[in-house]
Amino acid sequence: MKMFTVSGRRVLAAAAALLLVSSSALAVTYKVGDESDEIATVQSALKQLKFYTGDITGHFGARTKEAVVKFQKRYNLAADGIVGVETLEKLYDKAGISDTASVSSSSSSSTISASGLLRLGSEGDDVRTLQQKLAAMGYYSGSITGHFGSKTESAVAAFQSANGLSADGIAGSKTLNAINNKSSGSSSSASSASSASSSSGSSSSGTMLKYGVQSEAVRSLQQNLKTLGYYSGSVTGNYGNLTKEAVASFQRANGLSADGIAGSKTLSAVSQKLSSSSSSSASSSSSSSSSFSSSSSVKLDTSVTVAEGSKNDNVKKLQTMLKKLGFYSGSVTGSFGSKTKTAVMAFQKSKGLTADGIAGKRTLAAINADYSSGSSSGTSTAKASNVLYSNFYNWRTHYSNGEYCTVYDPATGYSWRLRIMTKDAHMDAEPVTSSDTATMNKAFGGKTTWTPKVVWVTFADGKTYIGSTHNTPHGTSKVSGNNFSGHLCVHFPLSMDKAKSIGSYAVSHQEAINAGWEQVKALQY
Repeated sequence: MKMFTVSGRRVLAAAAALLLVSSSALAVTYKVGDESDEIATVQSALKQLKFYTGDITGHFGARTKEAVVKFQKRYNLAADGIVGVETLEKLYDKAGISDTASVSSSSSSSTISASGLLRLGSEGDDVRTLQQKLAAMGYYSGSITGHFGSKTESAVAAFQSANGLSADGIAGSKTLNAINNKSSGSSSSASSASSASSSSGSSSSGTMLKYGVQSEAVRSLQQNLKTLGYYSGSVTGNYGNLTKEAVASFQRANGLSADGIAGSKTLSAVSQKLSSSSSSSASSSSSSSSSFSSSSSVKLDTSVTVAEGSKNDNVKKLQTMLKKLGFYSGSVTGSFGSKTKTAVMAFQKSKGLTADGIAGKRTLAAINADYSSGSSSGTSTAKASNVLYSNFYNWRTHYSNGEYCTVYDPATGYSWRLRIMTKDAHMDAEPVTSSDTATMNKAFGGKTTWTPKVVWVTFADGKTYIGSTHNTPHGTSKVSGNNFSGHLCVHFPLSMDKAKSIGSYAVSHQEAINAGWEQVKALQY
């Protein structure tokens, strides 16, 4: 049975990728809730085979699972809706997607005749060698067929863009000579360049990275965008749909042309933001290591429950944070005693949580969100400099249903709490308490309306995203006693094309978000 790399059959390639692909590549499994570029490929394959009719999002949702089950039943596989190695192999076989892992150093050492012209429709050994060389350098991820199709054309164009050639996708003498020279360059030089790029933690600003490119530069870009909060997929080195969306989100947030292509300006901006973020983080950590004066530098570990009798650094952070939020008046000792328990219970009661005095995941996450947003006694001092404009599909799975978030209205200064219900094209949520409902309605001028209001939403990890919401209760509800008979919707950034495909109401929210973002940028810069 064949095995697959983390990015599927799209092999991780780099400038130094003249090495053979190991036969011990890791197998992967995809299921509901996962997101990656590979899932976008799975959706494309299912769509090609008429099992899937949804959008190519890279997010494994209910419709994708349904399509996978249909495919598995059709080909007598275990119909569990999980894409494992056997399902991937059969799916890619039926869709005509084949391994590029057979590219070897010997194949890339051959020379393509530069006297001819290779273009869409060309066939033969020169095309096969061209594909092998482009795959080895990280530009081509299709089958090694000897047929010059659209994937080969895109790979040629990507190589041309990255090497200062006219990016027409036609391999003439200049392009073929450049490919021959690049692919025959010393592996030690390539390795050195790759190592330098990796150690610097930034993508080369002299490179253009775009959809379809595979390289270490893409891997570095993905890691940097993940660090900055724009990318949530796997760091694969493959520039797929999720990477394109993340780049476009970063570009929009930083006043660049949002084309999803990482050129020199975008890559330089990423490097600058990364340096600024690292410097700011280091400074914040240094200044608050003993006093915890910076709310963004403190975060409780929500995976470890603390209760009476616990003694650790998480308890110390808990006491510090509850003290600033006005619930704890004892000494910060790191020891969970009766005073700490009383403070935890008081906080839980204020948020509509079970007041048992045990700080579990939901309680700790709620404290994180309140503290990170600067909340105290129901108010917020959220700063525009912390607000992010990031595609909702890139980060929505970071937060679990049932968690709490803090909404801040920059127009009125009011702040209220919501409990997350579900996350699909937008986030369904409910006010946590009747007090949250009352505060929210004040922000809307004391009336119930569907009109979008721009808000800043802070989640349990301290990250704040721009969004848009209304205050009209509708549909189902799960929280009782909050004086809100239903739930509401909170929209976050999506591409306008995606919003249009959802409907006019989604478009109205995106228009509000984009207008609100212009105001945020004015405050940030």
